[in-house]
Amino acid sequence: MGNRIDKTIELVKVSFTSRLKGTLNLPSSKSSSTRALLTSAVTTGESKIANVATGFNTISMKKNCERLGATYKEKDGILIVNGIDIHSVNNPIDFDPGNSGVVLRLFMGVAGYLPESRFTTEYENSLGVRSQTEMVHALRMLNVHCESMGEDDRLPIKIKSNRKLANYTEVSCRKSSQFLSGLLYLGAIGNEDLTIRVTDSITAPSMVHTTINNLKRAGGEISFDKDFRTFFVNGKKQLTATNFEVGSDPASTAAILALCGSMNSDVILSGFFEEELGNGAVIQYLLDSGTGIEFLADNKIRISGTPDIRPLDFDGSLAPDAVPALAARAAFANGTSTFYNIEHIRYKESDRISDFRRELSKLGVKSDEKQDQLIIHGNPLGYDGGVTLDGHYDHGLIMALTTIGMHCREPILIKEPYHVGQTYPEYFSEVKYLGAEISELAKKNS
Repeated sequence: MGNRIDKTIELVKVSFTSRLKGTLNLPSSKSSSTRALLTSAVTTGESKIANVATGFNTISMKKNCERLGATYKEKDGILIVNGIDIHSVNNPIDFDPGNSGVVLRLFMGVAGYLPESRFTTEYENSLGVRSQTEMVHALRMLNVHCESMGEDDRLPIKIKSNRKLANYTEVSCRKSSQFLSGLLYLGAIGNEDLTIRVTDSITAPSMVHTTINNLKRAGGEISFDKDFRTFFVNGKKQLTATNFEVGSDPASTAAILALCGSMNSDVILSGFFEEELGNGAVIQYLLDSGTGIEFLADNKIRISGTPDIRPLDFDGSLAPDAVPALAARAAFANGTSTFYNIEHIRYKESDRISDFRRELSKLGVKSDEKQDQLIIHGNPLGYDGGVTLDGHYDHGLIMALTTIGMHCREPILIKEPYHVGQTYPEYFSEVKYLGAEISELAKKNS
C-alpha cells in the first residue's frame, strides 16, 4: 500500500490532523530481519526468510552479507539465501554498515573470525561518532587485532584474526546490547567454546533474546546463567540452514501505536507481534494511560485512540525503541511522565534524550533530563508549531516529531525525513492513508 519516501525530499510538512481511521500492515522487524539474514549468510546451504523487512538497516545487512559471499533470490515473497562456509573465507573484506549500529556490531563479531576486515561509513556525524570501545576491548581479549580511531574507538575500524581465539571475554552492555549479540555470533560460527561475561547491565535484554532465538533456530547452542549475565556458546554445534519468519518491527510499531493512541482514531494493525515490544510492556503502558486496544484474530489489533492522555512513567529498558514515540504522546498528557532506565538510547543514531529535547524545546514542549531519564511535562492544550525541526538522522525521532506535529496549530517542517527509511520507508505514505495531513516539500536539485 505505502510508497517509500524519496531521498530527494529535503522537508516534510506535518499539519494538524483530527482523526485517523483505516487498516495498516505493520512493517517487519529490522532486528529479526538483520539477524535472520546474517545467520543465513554464515550458514552453508539454503535458508528461507518470510516477511523480511525493507528498511535501510535490512538493505545494509543484505549488501554486507553479499560482500561476505552470500547470494539471494526471491520467490513467492520468500527470500532464499545461499550462505557460505565461513571457515573457507580467506580474502580481505571491506564492510560498509551505512548508518546502522546493529549491522556494524553484528559484523564486528563475525569479523573476529575473518582474516581481515575493514569498516567505514559515510555517516561521519551519526554512526561515525559512536563509540565502539566495548566491542573492540572484548575482541582484543579474544586475541583479535583491532585498529580504530581515537579513544572512543570510532570508525574506520580494521580487524584481523588468525582464528586462534581465547575461550573467554568480557563486555560492557551499558550503552548497547548489540556488542553482546555480535560476540554471540562470533561464538556460534567458531569451532571452540566461548564464554562471555557481561560486566554491568544489559540495556535491551529483549534484543539479546532475539539474537539467541535466531541462532538457536539454526542449531546454535547457547546457554546463560539465572542473572542473564554469563553466556556460554558451544563451539562444537555448527549452524545449519533453516527457515525464518519475521514479526513486526518494534520501533515502527511503537510509533504507529503511540500516534494512533494520541488522538481520536479507529485503526486496525495487521501483523502485530509483541516479542520485541517488551513482552507487552508498551501495550500495557498505552492501556494504562488511556488508549483502547482490542486483540483480534490473525495477529491483528484495533486501536481506539483518544486525546485524553493520562501521565504515566515508563521503564525504557523494557522497550528502548518505543521511548521517543511514547514520550511524544506524553507531551499531550495532563501531567508529568518520566521515562527511566534509558541512558543507552543516548548512543543510537542520535542522542535520543538531549537531541530530542532540543527539538521539543523548539515546539514549546517542557522537559527535563538526567543521564538515564527523559522527563516530559505534558500539555493537553497542545502547541503552536510553525517551526522547522531536525530529525538528527534518526528514524525514531522523525516519527516521534511527526506525532507531535499532527497536534500543532500551525504546520511543522522536519528536515531530511527520508531517514525514517532506516526501519519504515513507507511511514509517511501510510499515515497519510490513515488520514494524516502530510506533504513533501523542497526536492533537491538533480
